[in-house]
Amino acid sequence: MKGVTLWFTGLPCSGKTTLALKLNEELKKRGYHPEALDGDITRKYLSKGLGFSKEDRDENIRRVGFVCSLLTRQGAVTTAAFVSPYRSIRAEIRAMIGDFIEIYVKCALDECIARDVKGMYKKAIAGEIKNFTGISDPFEEPENPELILETDKESEEECLQKILQKMGELGYLQPPTNDVLIPEYLRQDMLKHAARENFPNLSTFVIHALSQYVAAHEDGNDLSQAEEDAAKVKLKKLGYLS
Repeated sequence: MKGVTLWFTGLPCSGKTTLALKLNEELKKRGYHPEALDGDITRKYLSKGLGFSKEDRDENIRRVGFVCSLLTRQGAVTTAAFVSPYRSIRAEIRAMIGDFIEIYVKCALDECIARDVKGMYKKAIAGEIKNFTGISDPFEEPENPELILETDKESEEECLQKILQKMGELGYLQPPTNDVLIPEYLRQDMLKHAARENFPNLSTFVIHALSQYVAAHEDGNDLSQAEEDAAKVKLKKLGYLS
């Protein structure tokens, strides 16, 4: 799969990290191995010592963008959930990463304040936290994001489905399938069985095995030609046959 960074930007407590985690869970269910970055992680391990001036914030996002570019280049689906309030640095990391989906997690300020269990907004309003986005520092809304999610109006599930749809539209996500992926080691094992029992090819061996199964479970009836052809089509999708 082609790598991509999904960049969640928005006010503090707008729902960025929640949606990124929800997306990661869904991607794992589909067999992907997403990587996740957020402010708590990077401030602790990547940007320790940086403050919250515009210069330090930009440097923090620049470092995060560089990590995302490396992960994306290696084919990873990477979610990055950061306030990242300034358009110029978001444009810079978009250019750095290339395969980039900007997701504006839009939420009314009053709702963000109501969701703030850590009391950060309260402290910012009281002047205890300086340069706090939305209170004493601006948030520059994205002008042309790939996606806008209004988390004060849409449910988490609705937002998730919009993200998945957008990823599919842009070619970063395959549609879900009920087909089972067969590991290569199992296919090779079947080839050995086919050779040991003198079958000319894997196709003949698998159809023979299916016929035996059907005979054992359906009163000895053999596969019809139509059933055999349908089985071959299915087996090709599963990866048994080439």
